[in-house]
Amino acid sequence: MKSQLIFMALASLVASAPLEHQQQHHKHGKRAVVTQTVTVAAGQTAAAGAAQAVVTSSAAPASVASSAAASASSSSSSYTSGASGDLSSFKDGTIKCSEFPSGDGVVSVSWLGFGGWSSIMNLQGGTSESCENGYYCSYACEAGYSKTQWPSNQPSDGRSVGGLLCKDGLLYRSNTAFDTLCVPGKGTASVENNVSKGISICRTDYPGSENMCVPTWVDAGNSNSLTVVDEDNYYEWQGLKTSAQYYVNNAGVSVEDGCIWGDESSGVGNWAPLVLGAGSTGGLTYLSLIPNPNNKKAPNFNVKIVATDGSSINGDCKYENGIFVGSSTDGCTVTVTSGSAKLVFY
Repeated sequence: MKSQLIFMALASLVASAPLEHQQQHHKHGKRAVVTQTVTVAAGQTAAAGAAQAVVTSSAAPASVASSAAASASSSSSSYTSGASGDLSSFKDGTIKCSEFPSGDGVVSVSWLGFGGWSSIMNLQGGTSESCENGYYCSYACEAGYSKTQWPSNQPSDGRSVGGLLCKDGLLYRSNTAFDTLCVPGKGTASVENNVSKGISICRTDYPGSENMCVPTWVDAGNSNSLTVVDEDNYYEWQGLKTSAQYYVNNAGVSVEDGCIWGDESSGVGNWAPLVLGAGSTGGLTYLSLIPNPNNKKAPNFNVKIVATDGSSINGDCKYENGIFVGSSTDGCTVTVTSGSAKLVFY
């Protein structure tokens, strides 16, 4: 019941008039949306929980071309696991802006055509296809991790900007509160793929272009981490906490073909059939499955959220044969009260 209240509050906010940004994403003016996700703690009503609004990014970003030659079984294999061991600190002013800083959790998304970067923007709304002076060069982190870099002086019009700052031809941290470029999530969620083809799960580049281009790939018969943002210690949008949002493509679509800004005919990226939300605040993790309003077609898989061994969750969340649990048309949410949960594709 509590999880139903959580999602009903979420759905009512998503359905309300969205906040519109005047933002250009790589020279393509698009309409950006920020949705508020209300989390309702035990003993609260939905109205009381509305005071604890959490923002998840959902924007209309740059139009980008996919790599036609990409193979779902081979080219996506670079995104099958997260970083391991300690990450090294980033040294300001030692790497040229023309060089992409791969490693220590940072992964290239070269299919976007920006030299590995996920987006390149300045505070005035300008964009570039190369990392150059005065621009913030955003990047993707491996599964289970989030980027740490964004300037504190965000645009006043509601746009978000993230990434390393290019200054005098060299890269500098824009957020010196973090030494590393990527930080682990809460570790309270994973994905398990029991279908016959790999699945690309594409997180939005946020703060940044909000393009759904940050890849997580889970091979058939395998598992992977899913980043759950620690909202209490992460980027805030106009004073509101933010979580992670993912677009889940049909099984068999590679990250290169699916983690892009798509169109109605493509059924990928922002037109993927399923949206996933993940965040943690106050010691609780919230995981949601939401239908994509752009695409009413059911995916070619089923999915459910279940507790891992020894863990506890509140709520029931499943999307099977195009129908959410309880015949809901709005989706479903679970709360992880202890341990972790996994999204099982079957």
